[in-house]
Amino acid sequence: MLREDASALLASDVLVTREDIARAKVYVLQAEESDVDALAVPWLEKQVGRPPNLVDLDSPTARDDLKLAAKGYSLRLALYQAVWELVAAGELIPAGPPETWEATLTGRTQRGSNGLRLDGIKCAYPNRVHRPPLPNHPSTDPDIFLNGLDCMSLHAGIQAAVEQALCCFRRGLYLPATVMLAAAAEGTWLECGLAIATKLGDTKLGQLLNNQYVGLARKVLCITKALDQPTGKALLSAAGEGKARIDDAVLWTTTLRDRRNTLHWGKARSFIAEHSDTASLLLATPMHLSTLESIRKACL
Repeated sequence: MLREDASALLASDVLVTREDIARAKVYVLQAEESDVDALAVPWLEKQVGRPPNLVDLDSPTARDDLKLAAKGYSLRLALYQAVWELVAAGELIPAGPPETWEATLTGRTQRGSNGLRLDGIKCAYPNRVHRPPLPNHPSTDPDIFLNGLDCMSLHAGIQAAVEQALCCFRRGLYLPATVMLAAAAEGTWLECGLAIATKLGDTKLGQLLNNQYVGLARKVLCITKALDQPTGKALLSAAGEGKARIDDAVLWTTTLRDRRNTLHWGKARSFIAEHSDTASLLLATPMHLSTLESIRKACL
């Protein structure tokens, strides 16, 4: 394999994914080490072992070795991106000057050994980070906030609503945070309800959920009634959920809806929302979204 081809293969295989960034965030926050370089080594070893720093380009395994190196670079970049996002969310404080990591890899052939050209595979990062003296409760980083919930299966619009709610909460905009959280809850209920209607062959429920003039309260009521039927109870059992969890999700949604409705001047003439109330609603979000999402996935 030519060195130019090896460089091109590496560049095409380096990919930083949201899933890797999310896992890296959990890893960083659980680690006791504050030196980012020291965090990177066990992070890579846990995922891919020790990526090669020299590849024999004449070997039949050269392509596999290059892919392993690219995966190691991708994971390292994901770690650095995770650190920066945690800093931006206030979960970490930079405690040292930034440094720059740059990928290096030697390619060996019968004609000798030289470094491969790896333009652009580099990233700056703070060399040390500390936890803030007053931690965020709840976490305002979306990946940490939704840790444990299969975010990859959530509708992108629901994820965006949660992220905007957290962004507002971080800035002390509690009523906008509640409004966006209510939007996420409504979206999750509707996605779940439509999946239930399809699974159970309930065309009446499907039509009601698609009717934009029907309010959320009635839609939630009809979804829960469908789950109270024998076929609905069987679906709940298949999802590993129970009626108590649904009742809790309904109560949470009702509270959210009532607080969101203060936007209507005729219902409340104050746009004041408290930190503690909004935080309580946020803290319950992952559990209730997980309940509804697990039922939706059981319908697939």
